[in-house]
Amino acid sequence: MKTLLALLLFIPSFCLGLTFKNGEQVGSYKGIGWPTIEKHGLDAGKDWSQSIDTEFSRLGESSHKFEFRALDCKDFDCERGKFKGSYGRTEAYINTKEKGENWYAWSFYIDDSKLTYTSDPNDELINNHTIQFGQMKLSYENEVFPHCRDNGSENVFIFQYKKKFKGLAFSRAHCTKKTVVETHETATVIPENILFNQWHDVIIHANWGNDGFLKLYINGDLKYVEEGFITNIYSYNGKSYGPSFRYGIYQNNAPKGFNGKITAWYDGIARAKKCTDKNFSELLNDLGYSCDSIADYDNQVIKPTFIQYKD
Repeated sequence: MKTLLALLLFIPSFCLGLTFKNGEQVGSYKGIGWPTIEKHGLDAGKDWSQSIDTEFSRLGESSHKFEFRALDCKDFDCERGKFKGSYGRTEAYINTKEKGENWYAWSFYIDDSKLTYTSDPNDELINNHTIQFGQMKLSYENEVFPHCRDNGSENVFIFQYKKKFKGLAFSRAHCTKKTVVETHETATVIPENILFNQWHDVIIHANWGNDGFLKLYINGDLKYVEEGFITNIYSYNGKSYGPSFRYGIYQNNAPKGFNGKITAWYDGIARAKKCTDKNFSELLNDLGYSCDSIADYDNQVIKPTFIQYKD
């Protein structure tokens, strides 16, 4: 009887920890202040694409690991570009509709040791190979504002790497409710010589809306500030929409000469209404910062200038 009781107590807790490799049930990385983190529907879905790494992390527990290999793609992504595999991703997203004032944080580590190419006579193809490492996106914006479709974007911001950027760049694009699309040139926020093979910490303080602000800190240093129009406020099919967070590895414009892989780890993915919220402020302390210590240390804050495109 004691043996049976022990089994009954043991089985439920054991089942909660099961993870199936066939995709029926996948263990997910747990963020701070976020709901469930989900695998993107266009994730390449390879055995190596996503995993939880308990041996390598920023904070000493576990991290969300992504591995993208040349030609990895699924469904719609495979149909894009000049050849199958020119576009592809291994990506996660958090299905929220952010609004108002919020704080965000995450850390990432990119291993570029296998980011290799076969000989290609046209270096420009390699220079334009875009690899994205996180973004905020507004779903259905182009349905509500059709004039945004050609010149604008549903992306609020993207972190992306190209060789010609000489590092990790922060790209902003937005379209107003009017017939004017505003963009600005991409700005490099982490130089290439320190980008790879080490952890970097991202902190964002944002007030989403038509009259808000966006502040980006990299490793505790203020790198980007924007005030005014940040995002549209709108509804689609009776639901209100704000930006949602995606992260992982996404590529486009890969040259046929790309024959390697990219590996990235993410950790400390957090969100809060106030920097001083207990879990968020404790995370910053664990990373070596505080709400009071993050600031402009190098006097090189990027304040964007915009180019206007009319319909």
